[in-house]
Amino acid sequence: MTSDRKQGYSAELNELIQKHNESQQATVERAQDLVKMLLLTSGGALAVCANFFSAKVSIPPQAVLPIQFAWVTLSIAIVLFGVVLLVMLARDYFFGESQGAIIEAAVNKVDYEETPTSPHWDLWMWGSGLLGFLAFIIGMGCFTLSACLFLSTAT
Repeated sequence: MTSDRKQGYSAELNELIQKHNESQQATVERAQDLVKMLLLTSGGALAVCANFFSAKVSIPPQAVLPIQFAWVTLSIAIVLFGVVLLVMLARDYFFGESQGAIIEAAVNKVDYEETPTSPHWDLWMWGSGLLGFLAFIIGMGCFTLSACLFLSTAT
């Protein structure tokens, strides 16, 4: 391969790597925004419900179980979304440490065998996120059901 072809190939490869990195960064930012929004919505739903209870409103017996289930599932969702953010932080920290070791080895001109990032990080993030989302959907559905039951007995 000629020198000009190598440089053209290298520039094209660098551009592809840059596009890939930008896409990955945008995906992570969107995921973080989604998790934060779901955390805020879950917490807000629980706060509204707590405010409703503090008003000493009489709750019909058929609405009690859906409310209890909503509290449990939304609390579980909040914990799981927190786990997602914590695992994201840990994964990115260990990736940064690994890259730092590679750079240090290159600067010091020593051999360094790169260890690939474990796929377990992604499994924990996706698993926690999907379970949290399912708990969120169930919790919001239970709150909606309990509100309908409350309103149907209030009239």
